[in-house]
Amino acid sequence: MLNQKHYHKFANEFATGVGVAEWEGNFYPYYTNIRKMPDEYKVIALTNFIIREEIYQQVIKEVLRLESKYRNKRINKSTIYEKAISIIKENELV
Repeated sequence: MLNQKHYHKFANEFATGVGVAEWEGNFYPYYTNIRKMPDEYKVIALTNFIIREEIYQQVIKEVLRLESKYRNKRINKSTIYEKAISIIKENELV
């Protein structure tokens, strides 16, 4: 959190209010250069996607399960999120 003094300083400097940035529109999976994105940005985009799809709780439970399963492997966090999303989506179709 920003304290009030810093908030006003930044708001005056940028001539706008300071808030939390959010992706606009359908960012994932329609982003053309998804492979070039850093892993942290992919996780943010995937999190935004699962919130919009209203499957956040199920996906996070699956992410935690997969993280414990692949604890000693060098797997990107975004790969785990993608796998969890695909598992949940498959279960919804059945």
